[in-house]
Amino acid sequence: MHSYILFLIVAINSIAATVGWDPSKFEYDAGPNYTLVWQDPFDNVGPAKATINGAPAYAPNPKNWTPQIGNINGGLQNYTDSIYNAYVQNNQLHIVAMKENYTSAMLTSAGLQEFTYGKFAAKIRMPYGQGMWPAWWLLGNAYKQYYFYWPTVGNIDIAEMIGGQQGGTPHDQIVRESVQWNAAANSMTTIIEGNFASTLNTPDQSLLHNNSLVYWAEWNTTHIVIGVNEFIVTVFPTTHIPSSINPVMAFHGLWSYYMILNVAIGGPEAGPPDDTTVWPQEMVVDWVRVYQLKCETHSRT
Repeated sequence: MHSYILFLIVAINSIAATVGWDPSKFEYDAGPNYTLVWQDPFDNVGPAKATINGAPAYAPNPKNWTPQIGNINGGLQNYTDSIYNAYVQNNQLHIVAMKENYTSAMLTSAGLQEFTYGKFAAKIRMPYGQGMWPAWWLLGNAYKQYYFYWPTVGNIDIAEMIGGQQGGTPHDQIVRESVQWNAAANSMTTIIEGNFASTLNTPDQSLLHNNSLVYWAEWNTTHIVIGVNEFIVTVFPTTHIPSSINPVMAFHGLWSYYMILNVAIGGPEAGPPDDTTVWPQEMVVDWVRVYQLKCETHSRT
């Protein structure tokens, strides 16, 4: 999740209203060739840390997630490790953005749950409103091996939403999915950010906040495919990437990727909250799952 300049043509996939679209009936199926290798159903782990909305609240499983602290990737938010900004309750993860001091949470699976290739899926109800910038994304981890960092390590944004009205368009109805890499070199000596992005409007023009949707990505040896429920939104070939030195190392299995869930506030694209913003705002996650091909081995760290 980054503020960026597009160096490739952005593909826009805006799907018209679909008769009978009912997200409540959608069940994600990874397909017969894939097997579930990891999941977080957000069970209660350890003692309750607080009482929130009249019920016990638990910290996210420390075997899966680490809270990041401070201002990361710009914006106005201050990410904290407070139970009030990220907690598990009733088999759901709540990431809460609060108005006072603009606090929020960013959870990362770096060093805990990392994977090379696979299908990554999460069922999420997004926040809404001016200034909100939630994201579910993957980031390559190649610093220890190669001393590479973003964008050379690669970045797969499975879902982003820029809340509020942007240029008269209700962006709370639009999910953005993108892939980023270093288009200049397979090193850190020169960096030109490459970016390929697509968007999807909800078929019935409902807010992303109105339904819990499954945001998913398939990363294999030749492509990255990203979608929402039954819709494929982005198809990105990784074997030959235009306007880049090829092959780009980021997507060829030389290092694993970890998962990130966060709600940013403000930033150059979202803009600051205003009088229309309703507080607090929540990203509510029912589950996160990772599937891999049944024939793959040594693909998890």
